[in-house]
Amino acid sequence: MRETEFDITQAPEGYLPHRVVAPVYLRQFWDQPIGGPEEPALDGMVGSVLKTYREYRGGGGAAWLARYWPNVRRLMTYIRQKWCEEETGLLIGIQPSTHDIDLAGINSYLGTLWLAALRAAEEMAIRVGEPEWAAEHRMVFERSSASYDEALWNGEYYQQQLRDGDPTDFQWLTGCLSDQLIGQWWAHQLDLGQLLPAERVRAALRCVVRYNLRHDFEGFAHGYRVYADQADAGLLMCSWPLGGRPEVPTRYADEVWTGIEYQVAAHCLWEGLLEEADAVLEALWDRYDGRRRNPYNEIECGDHYARAMAGWTVLEAMAGLRHDEPACLVTVRSGPDAVLPIVTSTGWGHLVREADRLEIVLVSGLSRYDGCGSTTVRARC
Repeated sequence: MRETEFDITQAPEGYLPHRVVAPVYLRQFWDQPIGGPEEPALDGMVGSVLKTYREYRGGGGAAWLARYWPNVRRLMTYIRQKWCEEETGLLIGIQPSTHDIDLAGINSYLGTLWLAALRAAEEMAIRVGEPEWAAEHRMVFERSSASYDEALWNGEYYQQQLRDGDPTDFQWLTGCLSDQLIGQWWAHQLDLGQLLPAERVRAALRCVVRYNLRHDFEGFAHGYRVYADQADAGLLMCSWPLGGRPEVPTRYADEVWTGIEYQVAAHCLWEGLLEEADAVLEALWDRYDGRRRNPYNEIECGDHYARAMAGWTVLEAMAGLRHDEPACLVTVRSGPDAVLPIVTSTGWGHLVREADRLEIVLVSGLSRYDGCGSTTVRARC
């Protein structure tokens, strides 16, 4: 997927369209309307930066990263020049998103993705030997983090702030968006550290579950598609506990997406919010227990929709599992006598933890990380 993005779909100016034209020898979506949204989606672009770092850590390796680093640099430069307000580090203006709408103003959905992308780009720059580029973007990250926290924290969670002239249609304003901390979910997976103050992140997550987890959909007005109904429980994309719901709210606000539920549950697990995580997962798994819905097809938009694969991060968060193949390093945060699944680029198996000892047991594939040159992998408990 990353090679398709960078070798085929990336425009000469550096941006990435959010759709690929097939057959791929045809002209891609450069300088023409795409649809859903019309312009290249900004969340998709910052997401590609994060995924590139994920692929490097997951087995792509140093040579692969060196090959695509110039593409990442061009992409980050394009984003920074088009949307980033240099004095604050905030993303401003019209921000196309893969929610099929244009977002606007200052918001933590795109904001935390931007913060995570800045950190991921910094880490990649260090690994390809560009410390000055890394240091510059670290400064942008620190400036941006402080600005988002100051601008958007309302005492309970992170809301949206519009500026003069910004459109109000399809925004959420004072709403409690379930995706408001999606970048921090990414940061936990990739060892990128804290993007916003930890205590506020945990408080906002508690609000997401408190306000958006609904336990009954009888009589509920579904504006678009119905993924939870009757006596179901599910996590709404957005709610307005403080009032102020816009006349035209953010699209899909009243829908329940398993991909968002998995993301929020995994993030709660990383933050130690076990009750909140269990509540969201119980709602999801009860809906897909085989009685009314297929447990192997957690639908969103269509059958077997990719966003539900965020469920893999719940598995990792339960174990506190991170692995960095180029560094031959596995880290787990779990109790003693734990048996945990692990998937690497060369095979799969499980981890057995006994006290402070961690053993990797191969089930299928190769017995070492690609590039380690030995069967020894460093482990941290």
